[in-house]
Amino acid sequence: MNTETIALNPTQLQDMLSYRNEDILSRFTDMFEVTGEEAMDIFQETKKFLYVCQVDGVFIPDDLLIVDEMWHNFILFTKEYHAFCNRYFNRYFHHLPASKAEKEEQKRKNLEDPESARSMYLQKLEHVISTVYDHLGEATVIKWFQQYPATYSKENIKQLRKV
Repeated sequence: MNTETIALNPTQLQDMLSYRNEDILSRFTDMFEVTGEEAMDIFQETKKFLYVCQVDGVFIPDDLLIVDEMWHNFILFTKEYHAFCNRYFNRYFHHLPASKAEKEEQKRKNLEDPESARSMYLQKLEHVISTVYDHLGEATVIKWFQQYPATYSKENIKQLRKV
């Protein structure tokens, strides 16, 4: 895994954060029992996540499932998501779930050597957290890895889902 700090452009982040789309927020509040302000906050954090995804090795951990939900929501607005990606990344930014083979390999590693598998996961998570810290700051680390997991746990997301 590449652990060197990649130089991201803070101007790109500010431009991305200024992107607005009421339809994305409206659909999200149709899907989840959250306020408009919460949806706006989650969308802002999703754009920040997309920004740091430019660094190799960044993935979406379970702590950020609500961000993943917003990202899925954004992708459904295909034309808008495609234009966003072209504008800010000069390419389509894919959301790639783990393949069947990758999931089976991870299960095998977990069974064969759970301590090693956990250690590898924690190393990858440490990379994500340090990347977020380096590029987005301590407040975002606290929000994503302390506040969001408490507010938007898997169980809480299930309860917030309207459909």
